[in-house]
Amino acid sequence: MSNRRIYMIILSVLVLTGAISSASAQIEGSPHDLSAVAGGATCSFCHTPHGALAGTPLWSHKLSTAVYQIYQSSSLEADVGQPTGSSKLCLSCHDGTVALTESLTGGITGSTYIAPGSANLGTDLSDDHPISFVYSSTLSARDPHIRPPLTLPEQLKLDRSNELQCTTCHDPHDNRFGDFLVMPNDRSRMCTSCHDLTGWVASSHESSNVPVGAASDPYLQSTTYGTLADAGCSACHRPHGAGGSERLLHFARLEDNCLNCHDGSVARTNIRADLAKFSRHDVVQYEGIHDPRETPGAVPTHVECVDCHNPHTVQQGTTQAPLIQAAMQGASGMTTSGAAIQSAQFEYEVCFKCHADSSGRIGPVVTRQITQTNVRLAFDPSGPSFHPVTAPGTNQQVPSLKPPMTVATQIYCSDCHSSDSSSLSKGPHGSVHPHLLAYRYEMSDFTQENSSSYELCYQCHSRNSILNDESFPAHKEHLEDGIPCSACHDPHGVSASQGTALNNSHLINFDIAIVQPDPSTGRLEFEDLGIFHGQCFLSCHGNRHSPRDY
Repeated sequence: MSNRRIYMIILSVLVLTGAISSASAQIEGSPHDLSAVAGGATCSFCHTPHGALAGTPLWSHKLSTAVYQIYQSSSLEADVGQPTGSSKLCLSCHDGTVALTESLTGGITGSTYIAPGSANLGTDLSDDHPISFVYSSTLSARDPHIRPPLTLPEQLKLDRSNELQCTTCHDPHDNRFGDFLVMPNDRSRMCTSCHDLTGWVASSHESSNVPVGAASDPYLQSTTYGTLADAGCSACHRPHGAGGSERLLHFARLEDNCLNCHDGSVARTNIRADLAKFSRHDVVQYEGIHDPRETPGAVPTHVECVDCHNPHTVQQGTTQAPLIQAAMQGASGMTTSGAAIQSAQFEYEVCFKCHADSSGRIGPVVTRQITQTNVRLAFDPSGPSFHPVTAPGTNQQVPSLKPPMTVATQIYCSDCHSSDSSSLSKGPHGSVHPHLLAYRYEMSDFTQENSSSYELCYQCHSRNSILNDESFPAHKEHLEDGIPCSACHDPHGVSASQGTALNNSHLINFDIAIVQPDPSTGRLEFEDLGIFHGQCFLSCHGNRHSPRDY
């Protein structure tokens, strides 16, 4: 039996069962109702009972001969080629190269084409969801974020070659869900039927009831989604005509996809304002460098929002140091041993990606006796002294600590490096103070001591205790002489390979722009002689210590 005979039988069955009239009724009044263009016949715009394209559902519309730019990204595991199967039928109209009235049997050429807009995909499909690839168990095994094909809901149908096509997501005959979707996509029900992103279900982006209507993105404004939870994936991604082709983001610049909401319009905090401050993680400076599959510590210098935040796993809530902050859940990092990890467990591991072994890390801020710009080594628990970031400190006598802090307390990098106190945001986005410090911390010689000049230190250390010389009998004298805290103390720490417990306990690492060697002995040294007991060999403000003990 010929193919044409088979198609005629199928068409007769569809007519007798009412399937054709049912589809026609669903199309009438929808964007696919082109009866005015097609001479009053709804179905004949795409279908014909005679002379149809072989191997198709009685297809009559002329196919495009275009060669398409296809979607590609570094995180794509599927093998995507030129469109095949039913997708070629859809593109015969939606790529805008064939007149709407052109058919396989003739028709009017050079007449009406699909109008410019979101439905006209053009021949550049690099900014559209990939199509015409085999969706198999092999693919889901390669990419753990893709669900196995056997778990797909019945609405999402692959073709007979197990390829995902336009018709997997769109039913051209049924527009009840809008955009001819095969199922509702509120809360990203359709997206998450295929995409299984680790941590998404428990993330704050997945569950937030914040209204999205105030977002600056016209695409998001044009949707009917009321809240961020309703919008789901659509808050950041769009399946067609994406601004950022890789990963189908709304905007080409990575940070714009975050600042679209985190500018105070949707999210509570205005990160955009922080990023315009004097000292900042300057995400705007970098473009096209970050890649989600990059290996921490082995990439060109850059910083983007997604270097510290994973939008699919971000959470709300409070945590206790050193555990990773809720807003940084799922970010990659580097361990205290220098090993790259895809999901950091501690906040400092995220910071270590750039501020440890990276060749582009920041140079020394103070001209110290011992120079160390690798903070992983400075915070090494085997070192002679360090602020308690990676482990509790080594000093068991710190009377200046404010309750409830004790010598067993650990702190975050972001306790010191963060948006300044005038901002409602947390984390090192931007600050009016140098070096992304949350509070004022003067490092210049002859600084007049007051509660503001060393506000950063006084967040944890009692000013009264310091000025009462409870831990060092000359603290008050030094501070009143205008000697800054940084002249003697290195706030990060001293690495085990460079310092010793005898000379570098209590974070001692002199600023050699302020402190010089003792001219009598030539020594520039501190010696720890026991609890609250030590001596110095140096010269400072014309005062010689040859040595001076306490």
